[in-house]
Amino acid sequence: MSQRSEGRQDKPQSKIPDQTPSVRSFEIKRADSKELVGEDYFQEKILHVDPRFIGRIFSVEVQKVRLPDGRETTREIVRHPGGACVVALDADDTVYLVHQYRVGTGGPLREVPAGKLEPPEDALSCARRELAEETGIVADRWDLLTRFNPSPGYTDEIISIYLARGLSQGYAQPDEGEFISCERILLYDALEEVRQGTLTDGKTCLGILLTADLIGYTRL
Repeated sequence: MSQRSEGRQDKPQSKIPDQTPSVRSFEIKRADSKELVGEDYFQEKILHVDPRFIGRIFSVEVQKVRLPDGRETTREIVRHPGGACVVALDADDTVYLVHQYRVGTGGPLREVPAGKLEPPEDALSCARRELAEETGIVADRWDLLTRFNPSPGYTDEIISIYLARGLSQGYAQPDEGEFISCERILLYDALEEVRQGTLTDGKTCLGILLTADLIGYTRL
């Protein structure tokens, strides 16, 4: 690892992509007809919002909505502030994974350093904080790999994935009640584990694949 540059102001090397949808039309095929429709066809109008749960990490609400054909139904949605994760890539093409218990899987999981945004924190600040807290690593160069919706069927969460390079090692400072360990793994081996299904965390798999693509990794 390189020595950390004191007082250096780090800036992301890539811009967050424009999320404004372009105007498109879609062909709807039915047994008895064929018609072209615009994106407005897919919009649902929210008629009423019923908050059901407000927690430390997310909240849950039930919406009454009107469908494009005029019928009414309900939607259940998890409101989440969003998150960020980091593929920390060293000069020798190794990446860093953390091991921690995840209640959703009922056991430990291996994943890239990640966490939720603490408003008004932005995604890059969150990524820097989580990398330092969980691994003790700071980085000189940051690139935004992508932003994605992990489960758009029921949550508005957006996760930003960053690539961090120019790494310097410090001391990890996990949150209270957070029990984690850190692993260094060759990017090649991480790619193999993604293919074999050994690494199963979605953001981790996507981050590793995008990292290999961005740097033109040839051992595929």
